[in-house]
Order: sequence, then C-alpha cells, then structure tokens
Amino acid sequence: MSRLRTFRRLFLAVVLLFGSNMLFPSMLRAQCAIKPTIIRSGEHLSYTLYYNLGFIWINAGSCDFKVKKTNWNGNGAWQLSVIGRTVPSFDGFFNVRDTFLTVVDSTTLIPYKAYKYTHEDSWHGVDVFTFKPNQAGWIVTTQLKRKGKWKPPVMDETTQCGFDLVSSIYRLRTLNDPTLFKPGAKREIQIRLDDGEYTVYLSYQGKGKLKLHKSGAYDAHLFHLSLVAGNVFKRGDVLKLWISDDGNNIPLLVESPIRVGKVKAVFKQATNTIFPVVAPQI
Repeated sequence: MSRLRTFRRLFLAVVLLFGSNMLFPSMLRAQCAIKPTIIRSGEHLSYTLYYNLGFIWINAGSCDFKVKKTNWNGNGAWQLSVIGRTVPSFDGFFNVRDTFLTVVDSTTLIPYKAYKYTHEDSWHGVDVFTFKPNQAGWIVTTQLKRKGKWKPPVMDETTQCGFDLVSSIYRLRTLNDPTLFKPGAKREIQIRLDDGEYTVYLSYQGKGKLKLHKSGAYDAHLFHLSLVAGNVFKRGDVLKLWISDDGNNIPLLVESPIRVGKVKAVFKQATNTIFPVVAPQI
C-alpha cells in the first residue's frame, strides 16, 4: 500500500467514521432539525493519530474538533471545524495539513455551507458544498478546486439528513436512537463525499470496556462501519468506532486496518463540554 493511501486513511478515517450519517434515515426536511442538547460553542475535542503494529506505536499526527459561535446572513450559527496534521517528525515522510469547516444553524445543526481544504504532500484541493432547502429536501451545490483551477459547479437534490461529514459528527452525538444500540442492529447509511452520495453499512457490536493507549479504560459502545471502495479504502474494509457511554457521546477511538498493522485515532482530551468528562479507569 502506498504511503499516500496508508496515511490518508489516518485522517479520512477520523472524519468519515466520526461523521457518518449513522442515525439519520431518509426523512422529510422538517424532521432533519436536531436540537444540540449536548454541544455548545467553545467545545474542543483532541485526538492523537497513530500507526500501530502490536506493541509498536508511532505518533503520526493530531486531529482537533472545535465549535465556535458565528453568524450566517444575520442568523445565529456555529462554525464546526476539524483540523488534521502530521507531527513535524513525520512531515518528511508524509506531510498533511487538512482543514474542514462547516457553518450550521446553531439551533438545528442544519448546515449552510461546508468547506474542505486539503494539503497532502504536493496534492492540494478545495471542496465547497452549499445546502439550500427545497420542498422535498435540499439542493446541494458542489464546487471543486483541483490543480489550481475551479471545476464547473455541480447541483443535485437529496432527501438525506447526513449533509456534509463534519456536521454529521455533531448530529451523531446529539441523537440517541435506542433501536441502534442493540446487538445485531444494522443500519444503511448515506454519506456525502466530493463526487456525490454513497451508501455504507453500520452495525452495532455491543458495550464494554475500552482501554486507550497511554490512558485508562472507558465504558464504550462499539460499532463497525463498512467503507466506500475507491482511492483510499478497498471493498470489504471495515472501520471500528468506540463511542463513550455517557452524556457527551464522545468518539473515543477509531481503528482502520491496513496491509500491515492498523492506523488509529485515540481520544486525548475534551474541554468546555456540557457534561463533565468521565475520568478513565486506571
């Protein structure tokens, strides 16, 4: 596996799995509004990204999720951001500076616009999504900048409530569907990437203790998510996601297999959460 494919997994896995539309079946537009009861402006979640093979752990980078108060056309809004980067010691092997920004309605978590700025070695790109409501759902306009030039915008309609990946992260944490948290429960999921919507499949594996690297144990729910075959993932790949069993519903660990070893995003710390973060059990 090329270094590009291996370490793009590290960052895309975090956003794809944390941001998957796991709790949102196709529904009418009015039902897509979600009250953000466990999220507030100022919240900051931090993750360390590792390559792991047995007892070998190599610190490859970091990923930060932040919520910031802003406005959109005079309406109250939040800016949701995800920033992933390799550590300086790793930059000589593979350099990553990826930034995702989404502006959402602060009362419904419905996005207005989403941006993705990708800088991975010599590859650079910009993705912009604009969401406008219509009678059935949304008109989504996608604009892509590749090799320094903007491609013609592409418009399509959708009834899905997944929207972009980043806003779905926070929708995931806010919703609590008890039918999903049962052993054997499965769900078909729609996700939006740069060239359209894709279907993946989520399955609940159960609840248990999760021991984090360089930390303690947490009570957590485990999910498996099948992936989209393409430039980064191959058919049959499965990501694992552990979510904290507490009021904050924090993603604690994402794990992606590669040809040799695994790449992992490990929860590091959280600040300004609505509920106190449960201390790990040593």
